Amino acid sequence: MDQQTPQSAAPSWDETERLTALRSYGILDTPTEQDFEDVVRIAAHVCNAPISVINLIEDTRQWFKAEIGLGVRETPLDVSICAHAILQPGLFVVPDTTQDPRFACNPLVTGEPNLRFYAGALIETPEGLPLGTVCVLDYKPRELTEDQAFTLRALARQVMTQLELRRALVAQKQAQEQQQLLIRELHHRVKNTLATVQAIMGSTARASSNMEQFQQAFIGRIASLGKTHSLLTEERWQAVPLQELVCLELEPYDDAAGKRIQIQGPQVELPPDLAVPIGMAIHEMTTNAVKYGALSEFGGMVTVTWELRTEDGRRKLDLEWIERHGPPVEPPTRQGFGSRLLERVLTAQIHAEVTTDYRPEGLHIQVTVPLT
Repeated sequence: MDQQTPQSAAPSWDETERLTALRSYGILDTPTEQDFEDVVRIAAHVCNAPISVINLIEDTRQWFKAEIGLGVRETPLDVSICAHAILQPGLFVVPDTTQDPRFACNPLVTGEPNLRFYAGALIETPEGLPLGTVCVLDYKPRELTEDQAFTLRALARQVMTQLELRRALVAQKQAQEQQQLLIRELHHRVKNTLATVQAIMGSTARASSNMEQFQQAFIGRIASLGKTHSLLTEERWQAVPLQELVCLELEPYDDAAGKRIQIQGPQVELPPDLAVPIGMAIHEMTTNAVKYGALSEFGGMVTVTWELRTEDGRRKLDLEWIERHGPPVEPPTRQGFGSRLLERVLTAQIHAEVTTDYRPEGLHIQVTVPLT
């Protein structure tokens, strides 16, 4: 039978790792449970002890998952005998606390409940990190038999098995909940994507004078939607950098000198509900510039800048699209898909403020988007 000699032992493990492991089991401050109550009853019965405890050692306290004979669920760490027990592998036995200099002045020894005997078996993780003990205590000095020592060790292993099982079940439940959440999110996104495609198809059809024009415009818009979705997929549908959205559409039209397209702004991450409509808007402005605006002529330039600001406690994104050195600009005689997207969809869907200025020297668009 293992027995600790009356001297301090240095831990062979890192205390931060030990506490992290203990808390990972989610057992602290949980209600009483029959499986653990049975363990302390068996320990008390086999060891013929008036007190039995499943003791878990935290940073400032020892907490009892189950106990018999104490009537409390925790005590401060500075009076804990178990705090010494976890410093040694195997079984920690103190035959007479009054004769052990580590515990002779302990308030639980010198006063109520006048503890005289302690024996504790380690509750130890598979990685070798001690979490606490299954222990028995008595009011008189004594020893343990070999059978009693074996039982304490076996019960401590059973407690560790229960903790591992609990953590595995919790992880399984969380994985199932996450899976259900992802399925619901997938259904939601597919539904939204189909609605977006339907809206694009209808608006493109209304703005097209023939099937060839419809096909060309529709394919371009769906391709743009696909690019945005690809970026979102790469980012696991968390957020997309605004700069990547802008570069994805405009960089193919830049010249070798990199002067035809100018893009500047701070790092901004767009959530999916903003990335899709803003990506479509950038695509429409690019397509318009290529067909009719600054990018339709040699020497034409497009500048896209943005900045973040706070107004009334809310963050806002100000994006500016400026075309220069292209053909003279005149207000359109009819509203196309791009104009409707900017002025209606962005306003209704993401509550953006859009200002379009058909300056003769080049189109100037300002978009202000509230950020959540």
